[in-house]
Amino acid sequence: MTTALARRQVVLERRQQEAVATARALCHTSQVLVARQRVASRRRQGHQVEPLAWFAIQGRIDDQVVRAVWADGRLTCDRPLRTRARLLVDLGAEFSSDDPPRRFVASLQAPPVAVLLTLIRACDLATVIEVDLGEGHIGAS
Repeated sequence: MTTALARRQVVLERRQQEAVATARALCHTSQVLVARQRVASRRRQGHQVEPLAWFAIQGRIDDQVVRAVWADGRLTCDRPLRTRARLLVDLGAEFSSDDPPRRFVASLQAPPVAVLLTLIRACDLATVIEVDLGEGHIGAS
């Protein structure tokens, strides 16, 4: 009887983990859809929308799926990703490119491109990156 109960507990714990993972994925998806719709609505109304008005990232840290969404100038992200990204900010990590020459300091506040680069670097592996590139363009990898 004890062995049967232990097996049942393992099954229930696995199901609970799967349910939580599914809920997190659904929440992330809904945040991305809301961000897209808000920006599209602003553009339809003729408002000027800044570059990278929204972006979303999904990746892995220590074999755990992590997600983040940037919209309306605010970042929403999973705790492990925020913790790792905060470390990069605290260390003063920098990102640069040669063509065109640019340099960004790690940030979780602004500018959006620095936030995106910080989150990408914080992941062990970035698996999905969705970026608003302007009217009618969405970049995904």
